Amino acid sequence: MKCFELIRYSIDPESPAPNMEGVDWELLYTFAKKQAIAGVMFSGIKRLKLGDCEIPKKIWLRWYMYGEKIEKRNAEVDKVGIEVSELFRKNGLPNCILKGQGNAQMYPQPEVRTPGDIDIWVDGKISRLVKIARRKRPTAKACYHHVDFGKYKGVEVEIHYRPAYINNLIYNARLQRWFRDSAYEQMTHRIVFKNSSDEITVPTLEFNRIFQMAHISNHVIQEGIGLRQLLDYYYLLLQGFSEEERKRDEQLLKRFGLYNVASSVMYVLHEVFGLQQKQLLVPVDERRGKFLLKEIMIAGNFGKYDKRLEGNRKAFTKNVARLKRDFRYLRFFPSECLWEPIFRIYHFCWRMFH
Repeated sequence: MKCFELIRYSIDPESPAPNMEGVDWELLYTFAKKQAIAGVMFSGIKRLKLGDCEIPKKIWLRWYMYGEKIEKRNAEVDKVGIEVSELFRKNGLPNCILKGQGNAQMYPQPEVRTPGDIDIWVDGKISRLVKIARRKRPTAKACYHHVDFGKYKGVEVEIHYRPAYINNLIYNARLQRWFRDSAYEQMTHRIVFKNSSDEITVPTLEFNRIFQMAHISNHVIQEGIGLRQLLDYYYLLLQGFSEEERKRDEQLLKRFGLYNVASSVMYVLHEVFGLQQKQLLVPVDERRGKFLLKEIMIAGNFGKYDKRLEGNRKAFTKNVARLKRDFRYLRFFPSECLWEPIFRIYHFCWRMFH
């Protein structure tokens, strides 16, 4: 597919330039926005020698302006991330920034990654963190792993007391224990931004390989995942790991029930982004991977473009839609789908006390 060829050209300087003859530029632009990778793809387009396949001027200008908007927003979110982290730290609450702007630092050009909100993992009692958030936003709802802090200088912030979770309560208990055991190292790991001398606390690469797979798994089952999140994981794996680390990670992925999702993600990383076999964390599962890629292409970033979910805003119809989704995913990811209704009941009870 032309879009995959252009993605590989955009992220890999050694990848051959795609032949863009006959491409529907409007459709390609829509795809890039739908998958939240417009900035990355535009960096590749700017390197192309298009000749007779010149991109229409109106699409070029629209893409250029959108790219400028992404760069500006990245600078804003970087600044807010540092401020929010220091705000909690000064109040005696160790923390680190999850995903987002930390992931961007693994990109050759951090400014082209489409930014989202700020997810901050804070070390503290859940009741205290919920109370802090509700001072800022009295109506903030606490869910199992985070509570909304509201907007801080124009950027949405989520306070995480758990980095992520999975539906299977047995696997989830193991995962949460691993998170607790790993917390100190993550909240003391500092990096310097590529485009400035500013520092920020983010998780280690070793932690991210497991945590971000749990995050991906949760979104795959709950609502959908887009190529931006998998591109983040692509750059994470490009940072490298030893054979000993790979074996350890493989064991952890199995222990936390994440292996099936991981093997399907590896398929997408190989097929779409061109990641080499030796760079993959676990072997590819082609059957599951093809299903995941199909869902990604249909639903887009976080499932926001999935028309199958339209009209399912009310509690009853939303729960019915989730059950249908569980059934559709069951033969590919049985554990998470079978446990999803159970976790929903558990989560309902949990929220009654928070």
